[in-house]
Amino acid sequence: MPLGPCTSLSPPKGRRPGVVLLAHGSRHGDETPLGASLLAEGLSRRLGGLPVAVAYLESLSPGLAEAACDLLSRGADSLVVQPLLLGEGQHWREAVSLAEGLARRWPGVSVRVGRPLARHPGLTALVARRVAAALEGQPAPWGLLLVKAYTRYDGGDLGWARDLAAAVARTLGRPCRAAAVQSGPGPEPLLTEGEALLAEAPTLAVFPCLLFPGKILRQDVLPATEALRQRHPDRRILLLDTIGSDQALTTLLWERVREVLEPCPR
Repeated sequence: MPLGPCTSLSPPKGRRPGVVLLAHGSRHGDETPLGASLLAEGLSRRLGGLPVAVAYLESLSPGLAEAACDLLSRGADSLVVQPLLLGEGQHWREAVSLAEGLARRWPGVSVRVGRPLARHPGLTALVARRVAAALEGQPAPWGLLLVKAYTRYDGGDLGWARDLAAAVARTLGRPCRAAAVQSGPGPEPLLTEGEALLAEAPTLAVFPCLLFPGKILRQDVLPATEALRQRHPDRRILLLDTIGSDQALTTLLWERVREVLEPCPR
């Protein structure tokens, strides 16, 4: 759905929506809760002070029902569940199912779900900016390996990641061969795709298309990148940072919530 020209959002008179950012959760480190909290604070400011809570699908608390209950107790009269998720696979469907459970639990409360970030055009711009900065001045042609989180859904839920990698490559303005791969189990899938790209490119950028550092980065991406560097000492292999709590990501989330609450005129 194209986004309109609106630059601000005010809920209709008499309504006070509460927003839940629903993240996956991680047992490894504190990057996920810290990053999600920063995004929630920024999103609340962009929404004119509407309450924004963070919830997790697994490993961390609160869960969605607990966060929603807290928002309702603070005066929210409707709920928007905005997935803090990139993909369109199993976790997205789990988020929808949990939101439907809220609607059954509180039948008088409107519960709506925002779209994931996967195909937002702003995500292409965010990733392209990061990749272009890393590759500037490096020998061409370039290779771009975009790594997404592992999922068992629908053969790996790779469609959006492949489309994103191809779109980023097109924006770079230099010859660039791109591929997308899902992490795990272990570093082997990344090694296979990386080897294929290095056969044609003297410079390879590895972009972990993950919101925050965690298990996937440490167990899959880092070992695979180091192995490629050892196998190809004559190549330049660059490991970029994860997306993190980038201000541009706050804007993407704001626009997803805006689609639900008050679609802008087309």
